[in-house]
Amino acid sequence: MIDSLLLTDQFEWGCATSAFQIEGATSADGKLPSIWDDFCRQPGRIKDASSGQTACDHVRLYRDDVALMSELGFRHYRFSISWPRVMDANGRVNPAGMDFYKRLLDELARHGITPNATLFHWDLPAHLAGGWLNRDTAYRFADYAQLVARELGDRLPRVATLNEPWCSAFLGHDLGVFAPGGRNRAEALTAAHHLMLAHGLGVQAWRAIQPDISVGIVLNPELCDPATDSTADRSAARMAEMERNDCFLNPLFGREWPQELIDQMGERQSDRLQGDLTICAQPLDFIGLNYYTRSVAQAPMTTEESQRGYAFVSPDGRTAQLTDIGWEIYPQGLTRVVNNLTRQWPLPPIWITENGAADNAGIDRGLCDDDLRCAYLTAHLEQVAELLRQGHDIRGYYVWSLLDNFEWAHGYSQRFGIVHVDFDTQTRTPKKSARMLQSLIGTSANPSH
Repeated sequence: MIDSLLLTDQFEWGCATSAFQIEGATSADGKLPSIWDDFCRQPGRIKDASSGQTACDHVRLYRDDVALMSELGFRHYRFSISWPRVMDANGRVNPAGMDFYKRLLDELARHGITPNATLFHWDLPAHLAGGWLNRDTAYRFADYAQLVARELGDRLPRVATLNEPWCSAFLGHDLGVFAPGGRNRAEALTAAHHLMLAHGLGVQAWRAIQPDISVGIVLNPELCDPATDSTADRSAARMAEMERNDCFLNPLFGREWPQELIDQMGERQSDRLQGDLTICAQPLDFIGLNYYTRSVAQAPMTTEESQRGYAFVSPDGRTAQLTDIGWEIYPQGLTRVVNNLTRQWPLPPIWITENGAADNAGIDRGLCDDDLRCAYLTAHLEQVAELLRQGHDIRGYYVWSLLDNFEWAHGYSQRFGIVHVDFDTQTRTPKKSARMLQSLIGTSANPSH
């Protein structure tokens, strides 16, 4: 039973996607290559050797997808804009690429669905030399933010600068499992700093054009428990949380990084310039939090782990329930992490901008009974209700994701959608979880029912 706190007119029910994961048309209408286009071409990078070339073919099928959102009752849609689709290599608008988003916004408006846009969801233009290791990229992001503000800003009531900058920085430059595939701890920290600098510059650039639009950022905060109560394991868990949380939240509020992170930069400490924190700490109208699972850390054992200060312990399927991607189902972690964050930082109003599960249930006689996902979503919505009971200012919940899609390094091997996609035919089939949410949203729209 979902708490009535979630069934008010004020609470937003939404679904979420990202450009590279669903759009396809990776070279159509003047779209430039992104670092993910390049990454997909490198052997061994993507689990099933696939790419985002077609994905869900959303550029062609967006009208059908918006109609499906409407059928399911969603009145809020979080999506990202593809930087290399809308901006050419000289920093000018690509009219054909921008026109896609204008048509998408037209379609959303026709169905009464409010857009919630993210400017950067990892698909960095490949022509930007050095990527996030180059300070200049932060300034190019500000140019891009201003361009979108001019072209679309009056139609976007809420805009996030970045989605999960931790992934771009650390999965992309330390662990090497995301584009561009680097494996250098100090460079990952430089990338993290430049991403937060881009956020601050982007907010300034956006507000110079659209001062009345709500602007924020989306983070994926860490909840990390120590494997044991030993001092070494507790220190490792704290280090993991510093990397994921303090690294990004401190700059948002004008606070210096923990010294442990600065020390890990070594000679690259000079990449952080005086005055940068002031740029990063732009006033926030909202913050988006993405939550899927928790982590468990132990003291590092190898040289590489020592450079990070922690090592993660893989969840044990014998003692914990796991999703199909192997992540622990730990719904109470959502309440714990929000409480941890609000104790340490003065957060603005919060949206849960992503929450969902990999459940690879297939189609059987026209139906997809994704019972694992249904149970996962129900348990996490109960935690959202608990946060509201505790007095947290949680304004809405966006399920990840509307569609099965290109799941980054996992390719098409993992399905996070509430709508099944047959990638051979592009047939969409709402799953049991979609119908469950449809019923809840219907109750929310008609509380007396």
